[in-house]
Amino acid sequence: MATLRDVAELANVSVTTASRVLNGADESHPVSSGVRASVVSAAATLGYRRSAAGRALKNGHNNLIGVVASDILDPYFAEMIRGIEIAAAECGYVTVLANANRDPYQERTKFQVLREHGASGIVFCGSDIEGSPGTADLAREVNRAVGEGTRVVSLAPRGFVSTQIVVDNETTAYNLTKHMLGLGYRDVVFAGGLPGLTAAELRIQGYQRAMYEFDQLPRVVGRDGMSQKTGREATQQLLRVPNTPDSIICTNDETAIGSLAAIWQAGLRIPDDIAIAGIGGTATGRVFDLTTIELPLAELGRLAVEYIVRKSDEPPTAPACTLREGRTTQAVRDPV
Repeated sequence: MATLRDVAELANVSVTTASRVLNGADESHPVSSGVRASVVSAAATLGYRRSAAGRALKNGHNNLIGVVASDILDPYFAEMIRGIEIAAAECGYVTVLANANRDPYQERTKFQVLREHGASGIVFCGSDIEGSPGTADLAREVNRAVGEGTRVVSLAPRGFVSTQIVVDNETTAYNLTKHMLGLGYRDVVFAGGLPGLTAAELRIQGYQRAMYEFDQLPRVVGRDGMSQKTGREATQQLLRVPNTPDSIICTNDETAIGSLAAIWQAGLRIPDDIAIAGIGGTATGRVFDLTTIELPLAELGRLAVEYIVRKSDEPPTAPACTLREGRTTQAVRDPV
């Protein structure tokens, strides 16, 4: 690959002069038209291309979009990331993915690295956990970056200043719970969550609001995770005690898949003995024909990229969520 020095030698000019020509000479360092033509011709002959790092140093950014994901193994975030990557490629941008393992310290470090590499914008996929060590430091870092002009987009509720393109988690869970109650279920349990995780807490609040409106007592279990393992273990505990619930709403599709496994292992039928519903609308949930609220995960990623690339002044609004009725629920009495 040709270097700037190669171009300078072929054009018989200094490296500094070649750099001024290829990077745009300013008025304080004028370059004659003849010298400019020689440098441009030499660059074309050698196939020289300015490095991305050089462009970033000059312009303050490059064609990179950084993505900080809470957990890249979670299909929920995988679909968001897929939407980001497809949209970025269509706009001539490349995504750089950083997995943070729901750790604010890792988020802060990776956010800093992405900024240092001149990312045009940085997208956060996943909520923060209120009160978690390092959260305040991360917020200060992001707030400072936003104040300096970095485009930061969050696709989940966060405790720092950023453009947020998020679904209404409280209303989503509320509507799903009302749907289950409308089918005739009454002992509806909510499974999964993490204390302090904003999105999960909002979903629990929506579930509780709907249950109280129907004069039903809410029950929340398994608030130690949002994984298949969480769903399986929480459901196993529910099946060991009297008064088995007639239905379970899970905080996400992954938790619901774990719940399905526990019910099948217990020899029970779905939805005849227990109905299951999730939130997310991931590909995994569709494989199991899960009743779920489909969130526009890939679309959220696309909107984030468009906001960064187009440098719009108005942040986009998250699209509406939709109910997908699968085979894991059924009407058990006349709808109310």
